[in-house]
Amino acid sequence: MILIKLEPDERKELKKRVAYLQRHGDDHNRTLSKAMIARKIHISATTLAKALKTNNEFSIDTHDKIVDWLEKDK
Repeated sequence: MILIKLEPDERKELKKRVAYLQRHGDDHNRTLSKAMIARKIHISATTLAKALKTNNEFSIDTHDKIVDWLEKDK
C-alpha cells in the first residue's frame, strides 16, 4: 500500500476551508461540524482530524479525495 503525505500548502488550505465552514457555514448558511465537513469530502471524521493536526501519511484514495475537494471549491 502506497502512502502519501499532504503538502504543507494543501494542509494550510484545508485548515483554512474547514475553519471557514465551521464559522460561516455552507451555501445554506449552516455552520458545519468537522464530521459534516468530512462527509462532504467523503472521508471519516477521524481522518479529517488527522489531516488537520499531524503530518500523517494517507492512502492514495484519501489523498485524492482531499485534493479534489480543495480544487473543486477554488
